[in-house]
Amino acid sequence: MLAAEPTGGSWQTFVLSSSDALRSLPPPSQGSPQFTQDVNELKALQLNRTATVNESIDYWNNGSVVQWNAIARSLVIKDNTSAPMASRVYALLSVAQYDALVSAWNNKYTYNRSSPHDIDQSIQPAVQTTSDPAYPSDHGAVAGASAAVLSYLYPNETAWLTKQAAADDESRLQAGVNFRSDITAGNAIGLTVAQDVINRAKSDGSNIKWNGTVPTGPGKWVSTTSPPTPPLLPNWGNVTPWLSNSSDLIMPPAPPAFGSAQFEAGLNEVKQIANNRTADQLQIAQYWDDGAGTSTPTGHWNAIACGLIQNYSLDELRSARTLALMNTATEDAGICCWKAKYEYWELRPITADPTIKTAFATPNFPSYTSGHSDFSGAAAGVLSYIFPKEQSQLQGQAQQASLSRLYASIHYRFDCDQGLKVGSEVAQRAIQRGEQDGSPQQAL
Repeated sequence: MLAAEPTGGSWQTFVLSSSDALRSLPPPSQGSPQFTQDVNELKALQLNRTATVNESIDYWNNGSVVQWNAIARSLVIKDNTSAPMASRVYALLSVAQYDALVSAWNNKYTYNRSSPHDIDQSIQPAVQTTSDPAYPSDHGAVAGASAAVLSYLYPNETAWLTKQAAADDESRLQAGVNFRSDITAGNAIGLTVAQDVINRAKSDGSNIKWNGTVPTGPGKWVSTTSPPTPPLLPNWGNVTPWLSNSSDLIMPPAPPAFGSAQFEAGLNEVKQIANNRTADQLQIAQYWDDGAGTSTPTGHWNAIACGLIQNYSLDELRSARTLALMNTATEDAGICCWKAKYEYWELRPITADPTIKTAFATPNFPSYTSGHSDFSGAAAGVLSYIFPKEQSQLQGQAQQASLSRLYASIHYRFDCDQGLKVGSEVAQRAIQRGEQDGSPQQAL
């Protein structure tokens, strides 16, 4: 039996005013018609666990939070979502999951309803159960929150997402670990939290159009596409952050002045790498490319995080906390990065020297700082806090992701170094929040 999280219902939330802001209706009393119906449904379902049913049970039992994160990554890929927008997708999803689960845990320990097997031992669960109370269902809360938030972000996928939520819900009934009333109560919490998250999303400034003009002159960015197109999301630096006030964004110092000795040294290094790029450098550049049509850099880090979550067997609540801390940090790091990009309008190496041969197409926005570096510094910093034994590996991955942009010859080293530094500083804000959120830190 998995360890309980008795304090989970008091952890600090992101969008809910408090962990006890949502109160579920009491569960059906034993002996009531609804209770009897709940019990009989599970008894019937356990007699019909076909190979297909067992496959669904195993899939969702692998982690509702993790599986919905994978669904989000698939939608980012399918919709060709840009890197900044994708960081917002992952943050909104993870915050909704986390707040819904904290609320579910608060209700679990308010009502203390036992699992179906503990109530009726003829119900045999198909998977390992937890000693936390069963009502409301954690999977129900995650499915309700995730499907609603992702349907808001990708409205054309609503029907498919609804089917995924139903499959997640039904898997817990088929596994014999939740009654229908557990699921219904969890769904209700998830939907309510999702609406709060959606309301925040509607006013976070992400959809405000840019009415400015691209500056011109020596050392200034120009479009790298043919024909030239407007730069990507110049207003993104004004999106509402999660871990600070908009007036308190972490900003890097100005980049080296165009034409200065420091700038020329940085440009020469890019050209030297472009002219002598090794097979290893090319492989690293391609591995971390994460460009258009992928889950983006933050999606790459979400896959890394989900792998660690599964390797360390985190429960749903801690899985959601991990991803919420990481994804709020990565979105904030991206906001800081984009603020700097359009503060300085630094030209790309290929513009400074058109003879430079890049490993792949240069993104169509200013160079300073490197988005990969900001995202990676933030993600690795938060994950190192959650999984301290993995710190060396994680920091190495962040360094490699950052250097990959230099190896591709699309960024200067100072873009990468300053991006990592800002991302790491943003991570500290998430870590500070984690240290104060009421969650007893596990020894992993």
